[in-house]
Amino acid sequence: MTESQRQELIEKIIELELKMFLAVNNRGGKANCQESPESFRTMRFMTHSVLPEKFLKSYKDDLIQAEGDQRNLMTEKYALMEGLIPTINSSPAIAELVEMESEWRKVVAAEFPLSVRPEGHERFCIYLKGELQTYSPASLDIYLDYAKKIQQKQGNLVRDRYEVLMRKLGYNSLTHCEQELEKKPH
Repeated sequence: MTESQRQELIEKIIELELKMFLAVNNRGGKANCQESPESFRTMRFMTHSVLPEKFLKSYKDDLIQAEGDQRNLMTEKYALMEGLIPTINSSPAIAELVEMESEWRKVVAAEFPLSVRPEGHERFCIYLKGELQTYSPASLDIYLDYAKKIQQKQGNLVRDRYEVLMRKLGYNSLTHCEQELEKKPH
């Protein structure tokens, strides 16, 4: 798969997600974040850009299947996060992935506390657990296998994602963003 084809696949995933995201019915009307589809696209690109092609293809299939089944995975994710519905997927892979990503996030937040706020950690874990519950068993298995490989290589998917985000936001790197934030009065 060429880089161009990979980008197209990620964009297709984001468009499927965005359609679901914009259709989420929140208590009290549209959420502020639903008024910023470009921010949604940026954050979802950050999420998917570091994952392997095999996962991306599987997850795209999950989204298409959900659409065919008239399920909104974004509605389910946010309902799970808020405790409005019971757990829909209790795969052990979810707890393992949340633990791995949680540890990665702690490392990044300790090194870059202005860019990756340590106090956002609990919300990160809740969000990730909700999201992972909407993945198919196949997608979860691929994700977990990949995360384990990254862990064995001493890699950090959270850091990789933030590096992508910072470049999208106009910084050269996560280090550059942190240095710029250090210059601002707190």
